[in-house]
Amino acid sequence: MSKIAIILGSTRPGRNGMAVAQWVYEIASHRNDATFEIVDIADYHLPLLDEPKGAASGSTQRNILRRGRKK
Repeated sequence: MSKIAIILGSTRPGRNGMAVAQWVYEIASHRNDATFEIVDIADYHLPLLDEPKGAASGSTQRNILRRGRKK
């Protein structure tokens, strides 16, 4: 039997992904051809992913610190 991870991929403060992951899990758990598990990457230490805004905004802590060093 296959084991499938439902990955909760956001670590941002105020994230809403757990509700979506649980919704997917509830629907998927009715299947009998696989088992499912929610994997929350916030449970792992991934400091590059804990920014309040995405990298495309240009205002991540990492970018702000980098700009401050160039002055």
